[in-house]
Amino acid sequence: MTDDGTGETGDADELDAVDELDAAKRGSPVSGRVLAIVIVVAVVATFLLGRAWLDIRAPRALPGTALTIQNDPAPAAGSVCGKDAIEPSRLLVVGDALTLIASKGGADIPVVWPAGYAAREDLGRGGLYDPTGYLVAFEGENLQERFFGSAGSDGTFHVCKIARD
Repeated sequence: MTDDGTGETGDADELDAVDELDAAKRGSPVSGRVLAIVIVVAVVATFLLGRAWLDIRAPRALPGTALTIQNDPAPAAGSVCGKDAIEPSRLLVVGDALTLIASKGGADIPVVWPAGYAAREDLGRGGLYDPTGYLVAFEGENLQERFFGSAGSDGTFHVCKIARD
């Protein structure tokens, strides 16, 4: 407490300084509300983005009726995919199966699809779906240079890689 020359001590000034310091520590009520809003928006945005990411990666329900195809078991760790491209061909529904037909000559091509692939017929058209439920190829589509793998000793082509458009 000092005399400021008027005969009064500086108690009021010191109290004002303490009040300003306390206010600075507390922050203004507006900044507290803004911070709360920012936190709520960040939490909601994180939730929505996380949910969208999971929806993208989640398997989809397959449409239509199941068709028969042959699948390889899951490949062993370290296995190498063959690099041969399947000959020009098209998918065709025959009875309850999705078959592969050579573009030239129309002969059946015995094929084994990767583990998890499925065939379905929907609205009168067959399709091949990957393990997440995305349509990979549809009936009648030219499949040249899309399927890669190797032929087994029995002549069956084992697909292990499918090129995406």
